Parts: sequence; C-alpha cells; structure tokens
Amino acid sequence: MNFQKWGNILLATVFMLSSAHSFAADLSWHEESKNYNVYLGVVPASMIKNKPSLVDHDKSLHGGVEDISSTAQHVMVTVYRKNDAKRVLNATVIAEVSSGTLLGRKKLEKPLEKMLTSGQLTYANYFDMRSKGKYKIEVEIYESDKNGSDEVTFFYEKE
Repeated sequence: MNFQKWGNILLATVFMLSSAHSFAADLSWHEESKNYNVYLGVVPASMIKNKPSLVDHDKSLHGGVEDISSTAQHVMVTVYRKNDAKRVLNATVIAEVSSGTLLGRKKLEKPLEKMLTSGQLTYANYFDMRSKGKYKIEVEIYESDKNGSDEVTFFYEKE
C-alpha cells in the first residue's frame, strides 16, 4: 500500500471539506447592521402564483408580472429594529444584486417595494438571476427620521 498516495488523498479530502464548510458558513439568511436585524428570502418568481398585496396600492406588483423572465427570483427582506425588536414599516429599502467576477461583474439595483406576506410587511422585488452560482445581495435601509443609512450584505447561491 502506498501511504504517501493515501496521505495526499486524505489531505485533499480534508481541504475540500473545510473549504465547503467555510463557503456554507458564508450563506446566511440573517445579517445585522448598526440599527437593524435584516432577514433575507429568495424564491423563484414562478412560485408567486397569487398576486401579493402591495402596501402602495397605486402600483402594480414590482412593475407587473407579465414580463418576468423564467430566471427571475423574488428577493424579499424583513427589517427589525435592534433596540426594540419592532418590525420597520416605513423605510426606503434598496437592493443591489451582483454576480460574476470583479472584472465581469453584473449589477442590478432596484428599490424593494412594501408588500404584505402572510399579513406582515416585507420589502421585495424581482431580480433576473440567469446563471447558477453565487450572488451578492447588498441591502441599504433608509428611514426618514435617521441620518444616513444602514447596509447589510448577503450571499445567495442559485442552484
């Protein structure tokens, strides 16, 4: 038996498992900023069968669902204040979704619209995510009674 060969295989296996673990640890559905706890949800847009109820009734759902591509994802965030754990109901929330390498990075920025999900306020919009792989989702939160904004970053992997 060649012990060096088995040692190399064992070393490679340990490296792959530790790399996979650290990558998995990157993927989180909860992030904190200075003032907020933010929770992320991403589902294929094709799963949105019933028209969700927008809080601002003068708009169509995220610009309308007729032109949504089959690769679109519905990105949703829920925002809570850290100091009192209350849901933030009247913020401006903007998301930037990007993918690819630094030189070939594709970015799309959109406001997340207020909508009701199971009777609770969520901020959401559609983003076209054509390719499988890792996406960076940066969320910026503004409230009119606060100076500046808070930002959190999530990583999402489309399979």
